[in-house]
Amino acid sequence: MAEAAAALITGGTGALGSVVARAFLAAGYPVAVTYREASEWESLAASEPAALSGARLLGYRTDVTDEDSVRQTSSSAVAAFGRLDVLVHVAGGYAGGMPVEAVEARTVRSMIETNLISAFWAAKHVIPHAKRHGRGRLLFISSRGAIETYPGAAAYAAAKMGLHALVETLAKELRHEGVTANAVLPSVIDTAANRSAMPDGEVDHWVKPDAIASLLLFLASEAAAAISGALVPIYGRA
Repeated sequence: MAEAAAALITGGTGALGSVVARAFLAAGYPVAVTYREASEWESLAASEPAALSGARLLGYRTDVTDEDSVRQTSSSAVAAFGRLDVLVHVAGGYAGGMPVEAVEARTVRSMIETNLISAFWAAKHVIPHAKRHGRGRLLFISSRGAIETYPGAAAYAAAKMGLHALVETLAKELRHEGVTANAVLPSVIDTAANRSAMPDGEVDHWVKPDAIASLLLFLASEAAAAISGALVPIYGRA
């Protein structure tokens, strides 16, 4: 159906994901997003009435840690768009503030499931479609906190480092398929939640969601075809 490359953006209705989704729509991509909260999807849909009415924006309630849920979402997006070329895996989460000896098992499992296992399933179920047209892009959101670790964030950092290993492995597995895999590593992102959590932070130094979206668009472009296996820092002035 759609001639333009189509994108699946996991977590595409959150503070960063919604900005990324709008940027890809503005660049001409049909976009499918996953969401957990119906209110977030309704907000994004209301902000893009033309894309919604033209079936260029689709939303799927998805448990990104569950393989069957991710498989169904990717298949539905392909059925709607006729293709799926780009994965932007924004979905993830953070929990921290406790030393390893005090961290509960559910926190460790949550960090691994939301930041690593979700990425694994998303990649697994987009790859077959991305390979089909010989120009696929697998993009992931990691964190500066994965390579500059901080006390109290061991589970999060370990999960994101696992994500880096996944990205580097995907780049090697897909090097002859026309599919690239890269991750971007923001510092503190300027979102309402972060402003509330860190009221004394140097907000002007934080990286803006628009800047991250622009970097992702470049990595999804033909100009970035030679870039794969990269872990790209985007720190602002933080």
